[in-house]
Amino acid sequence: MRSRRSISDIVAVVLLIVIAIAAAVIIYMWLSGLIGSVHTSTSATQVKLEITGASVTETTSGTYSVQATVYNPPDSPSTSITLGELEFTNGTMLCSTPISAPTIPPSGSTTIPFPCKATATAKPGTPVEVVLVTTQGVQVSFTTSIS
Repeated sequence: MRSRRSISDIVAVVLLIVIAIAAAVIIYMWLSGLIGSVHTSTSATQVKLEITGASVTETTSGTYSVQATVYNPPDSPSTSITLGELEFTNGTMLCSTPISAPTIPPSGSTTIPFPCKATATAKPGTPVEVVLVTTQGVQVSFTTSIS
């Protein structure tokens, strides 16, 4: 009888050790990003779009004309812009406009114009941020001032 009890105690300890090791491995994989990367799109992590220049001009009171020059590096996949935003540098949104821009191939550059009907007005010289959002959900921004 005594030997059976000892064997069951040993089995219980071994099972607890195996469970603890398995939990540690799962936590390590989650923290290192092996499990979390399954939920992200690989194309979104590869997009390296850059805004090389932008201008914002007030056309009428509260309406702005925005032009952004975008460069797609050679090691980035083809992408296109779906949304253009104009924000104050503190992150307050001035406007958001859907854009149907052509696809930008790797090593390609294009100028993307879009109108902007702002919810607030800003004086010329005010620093603003032009934000473009790609079809993959990647946001790129460029700081300029209103002219």
